[in-house]
Amino acid sequence: MSISDVSSQLGGSIQRTSSSVPSPSASSASGGGTARAIGGTTGGIADSVSLSPLASSLRDESLTAFNALSAETRTQLSSLVDSGKLTGEDVHNALKQRLKESRLTAYSATFRMAHNDNAGLFSSDDTTSDDFRKALSATSAKREELMGKLSLLDQRGQGASEQYGEISTSLMAQGTNPALLLAQSGNQRMILDPFQGFSITQPADSRMAYTRKEADAAYKLKDAGVDLSSIDKALRSLGERDAASLIAERTGQPSTHTVAQDREFTSDDSLFPSISLPTSQARTDAPAMGQRVQLREEVMAAWEAMQKGGVGAFEDAKSAQQYREGIRVSY
Repeated sequence: MSISDVSSQLGGSIQRTSSSVPSPSASSASGGGTARAIGGTTGGIADSVSLSPLASSLRDESLTAFNALSAETRTQLSSLVDSGKLTGEDVHNALKQRLKESRLTAYSATFRMAHNDNAGLFSSDDTTSDDFRKALSATSAKREELMGKLSLLDQRGQGASEQYGEISTSLMAQGTNPALLLAQSGNQRMILDPFQGFSITQPADSRMAYTRKEADAAYKLKDAGVDLSSIDKALRSLGERDAASLIAERTGQPSTHTVAQDREFTSDDSLFPSISLPTSQARTDAPAMGQRVQLREEVMAAWEAMQKGGVGAFEDAKSAQQYREGIRVSY
């Protein structure tokens, strides 16, 4: 597990004022925009979801996610609830998990891409937070352009084309710039998010961290025959948009979109435990190269110790990884 992946799960939490749960036909508050009302016409195919029992369970993130799905997937989910194979809460929790995982995937991929494109920043003691900020801003713009190309290919019915696959692979940024090996320890790539601002204890960010209940619900959908990859593809643009907004927020840059905190989330239920570091290591600025190496080692040690100690209902890091891999976002 890379630090860029781990750190994205540990941001500070901003409480928002609770508001009444929107009706299924109302606007969704989770994405900061207006969600399409449940029921309607998508791609010329009429679809309808009864107000009970599924629609009454959808709210916030799950409503935003549901309205982004195809008519076929919406109908399938409604049928599964009507038949009793799933509950409305199962669908609500599962869709929240898919949207949060989509945000987390895009967020981590943005940092990986920025790292690869700006590897020199990690080998210079003269690097500043502003250097990282500019790099991330450029990367976010690059990803927005690539997502625009994917959308155009989809509109042309070329979602399975070679070009689509190449762009998608580029967006995942799974490769590593060889220059980053200088910032590597052992066999793991570990690069810190310089804007993370590690403190003694940091609650997981409810907009990307999900609970065991939400993850279990995603497995229920999978076991019921729902194609999670089709859901993930439908939510990809939302995940990218939200990730860009979260990065802008964390780096102090302007953004026209705001991602609301999950009001149902509690840190105690989070699948991602908070990392505790010694007081002397708490930082808010991008540390020098030597300090970054030391801090990486301390963070990884703290993370592995918690996993081995059973934190988050897992016996060890391997079981945690296996559990998450079964429901990772797939495009």
